[in-house]
Amino acid sequence: MSLIAGQKAVLAFDGLDTFATVKLNGSTILETDNMFIPERVDVTDKLNAEGNNELQIHFDSAYLRGWKRVEEHPDHKWGCWNGDNSRLAVRK
Repeated sequence: MSLIAGQKAVLAFDGLDTFATVKLNGSTILETDNMFIPERVDVTDKLNAEGNNELQIHFDSAYLRGWKRVEEHPDHKWGCWNGDNSRLAVRK
């Protein structure tokens, strides 16, 4: 991908589902833990000028990460009507 002088390449993520690691061409460019925060990443200097670029997004289980946080805070009063306290521990 070639850019005209002065141009930038920016990736926009408007709601990656909570826990995500984003890689471009094998390098981590973003790690998220809140799906309600939009993210913008300037990747101008990370693009392969000649050839293909590979974007990978790995999503970690919000359910499992949430339960881990619940276990890390045993004294917290997780008030939940449906029994699934894991959602209260993450921004989901």
